[in-house]
Amino acid sequence: MKEDSWPADAKWVMAAFLASDEGKSRPDATPRFILAQNGKIILAVTGNSGWKEKMWPRIQEVTGTSA
Repeated sequence: MKEDSWPADAKWVMAAFLASDEGKSRPDATPRFILAQNGKIILAVTGNSGWKEKMWPRIQEVTGTSA
């Protein structure tokens, strides 16, 4: 979560995440996955189960795809 490791056009994602309740309470939890769309964070999860159970299905929903 170091600012210099983020691409310039994605730094807003880091700032928005760190301002969120989860970002304030668990800023260093890893691995972390953040899904952003239209200038908003729509989902942030941690861990392999977060990816499998929440993030991957949400990506499929947002993109209209399936495995």
